[in-house]
Order: sequence, then C-alpha cells, then structure tokens
Amino acid sequence: MSSKDITLKDIFEEVPHRLSKILSPAPIKELLPTSLPSTELRVDFLARLEDESILHMEFQSFNDTNMPWRMLRYYTAIAEKYKTHNIKQLLVYVGNEKLRMKPSLKIKNLVFRYEILDIRQIDCKILLESQDPVDRIMACLCKVEDERYLIEKLVETLEGMEEEQRKDYIMKLLTLTELRPNLRIRLTEEVKHMPIVVRPEDIKLPKRKLRKDILYRLGLEEGFIKALQDTVLTLIRGKIGRVPEGVEVKVKGIRDREYLNALIEKLINSGDVLELLKEERLLSCN
Repeated sequence: MSSKDITLKDIFEEVPHRLSKILSPAPIKELLPTSLPSTELRVDFLARLEDESILHMEFQSFNDTNMPWRMLRYYTAIAEKYKTHNIKQLLVYVGNEKLRMKPSLKIKNLVFRYEILDIRQIDCKILLESQDPVDRIMACLCKVEDERYLIEKLVETLEGMEEEQRKDYIMKLLTLTELRPNLRIRLTEEVKHMPIVVRPEDIKLPKRKLRKDILYRLGLEEGFIKALQDTVLTLIRGKIGRVPEGVEVKVKGIRDREYLNALIEKLINSGDVLELLKEERLLSCN
C-alpha cells in the first residue's frame, strides 16, 4: 500500500466534515470495518448511512483498466456480509492524469455500474472555508484556481496547531501533494521553516525512495536545526545555570545552521556568556 493510500485512509477515519457531505448521499451514521471476512478484500471506506444504506468508497490515484472488476468484487463481498442490495459505490479519482476509467462493466448476463467522481470537480474553496482541518487537507487535491489562496489557508491552519499535530498535518499534506507535484514544491517552500522534526520512520516510503523524497530532506534539515538549537540552550544552561528569560524563544527562532554552529563555538570559548548573548542580540541590554 502506498503512502498516499495510507494517508487517505487515515483522513477518512476522521470523516472530513464538509467533504463527507459532498460525497455521501445521506448523513453518515457509523463507520464500518473495512476488512471483509471470508475474503482477503479490504476496502478504503465503508459506512452505514442514516437511511440504513451502505456507502462504499475507493480512492484511486491512477487509471486502472481492471477497476470495474475490482468494484464488482467489493460489491458482492459487501452485499454478502450485510445482506442488502442498497449499496452505493463511489470511486473517487485523485490522480493527476486525465480520468479514463469507466463506471460500468457489461458482460453476458450482467450489467454492473458504480459512480466515479474526479475530485478536481470540487472547488477547493468549498473545503478551505470549512473549519475542519481535514477538509482543508483534502482541498489540495481539488480544483485550484488560486494557488496562493490555497497555500495561505493551509498555512493559516498550521499556525494554530501544537507541534505534533502540525507535524502530522504537514506529513499528510506533503504526502497527498505527491499527486500534485507543482503544488508540493510551493507548499514545501512555505512550511520548511516551521518548527517540526520529521523522522525517517514517519515517512511511509520504501528505503530506496526515501532519501530522494523532499519530505525526508525537509525532516533531516529540521532535525539538524533543532539539535543545534538544543545544543546552544544546553551550553547556556551549563555555563550560567539557567537560560535567561526570552533567550530560548529567540534561539528557537534561528533557522540558519551556519550561524547556530558559529554561536555554539562562541559559547564554548566565551568567558562571559551574558555579554555574548547581548552582543548577539539574544538578550536585552536593559
């Protein structure tokens, strides 16, 4: 399973508030297990709706000529488990290429149909206006006419989050925008200075691809910067027994690795740390 598939499944476990209303013909009553017993099949999303019908959704990032057969296998397995014919199937296409898959299968004695939605039919502004951060994540895959506005809203969402929540949000954004390469480049430029640390194990990619991934490189850079910031604070605390008020905030705002390395060397050799901090404008002279 690709990192994009995993991310989409994680997102829909939280049920995006506004997007779910667009995709579902009735309010969602409860999420159902995505594994189907007596088969080896696992679907992307399955829920019981308030009208007691079953909604099955699959997310597809490339054109697959076998998709009608896959959807038929899912349909029969779901119908067998829940003993109902009132099943709505929706294939949500999230790929970057033009949609070419067919929404039906016609063979002797059988005509089978399901719905297909290209997510780019949805205006991203509809989701960006939602207060649900998960809706805003999905907006990056929708129809984008004003990329600057999209990125501003995504960054605005990030700014109010705690570090771990922000990291999870950025991870999901940058994973999904692998499907929108140009947007991913611009988004990475916007978030690369945010205070997060991404570990290699956070990124669900094969090792052979990991070192080439922009998110991996972003994580390494952030990890290096945080380690240098922590070293500066440790040296200050070790030399004078405390970190003066306001200094920690200023140190954590420094993003220049060369400057942080130089500051570490100065701290090691300094006989008067407070004077050095004043010279570096990290401590008020008052």
